[in-house]
Amino acid sequence: MAGATPEYRLAPARVGVALVAGAALATSLSAAQWLTYAVDAFGLDAVVGFALRGLLVVFLNGFFSWFMGLILIGGPAWWLLHRHGFRGWRAAILTGMVLTFVAMLVLAIPIPGQGPGWPPSRDAIKAPPTGSVVVYKITQHGWELIGLRALLTAFVGGAVALLVWRVAYRRA
Repeated sequence: MAGATPEYRLAPARVGVALVAGAALATSLSAAQWLTYAVDAFGLDAVVGFALRGLLVVFLNGFFSWFMGLILIGGPAWWLLHRHGFRGWRAAILTGMVLTFVAMLVLAIPIPGQGPGWPPSRDAIKAPPTGSVVVYKITQHGWELIGLRALLTAFVGGAVALLVWRVAYRRA
């Protein structure tokens, strides 16, 4: 039938490989993104010195974070999409972008008594303390920066989702 959407099936033996490949791609893209933020904030000389000393730690932390995100957030979303027949690359990319964007916004919410959230914003200000708990509030400009970072990271999530989809699925 001309123009019909191809049916895809999951290759179960390739799921683990797909998750590792996705986490590795995400770590590489996120490290490049993080380096651009760091160069902007601290200058090239400071970042090169730190990057040479801490590159392995940054990559290991990033890989673990993305891998766990793929399992804990992407896994249930993938299961629902797969179960309801959404198995194409477009659904994978859209889901990866939306989930990554939302996760970045949730991570940016300040936790009372623990600091300004992640990624830290230069526009997080201390509000008057309530009792012994320090509360941070993010300014409008801070939320704009967080939204921009979340949007840029959503593109990383879309690329990761496409790679995971491509490795894990085959045409039926």
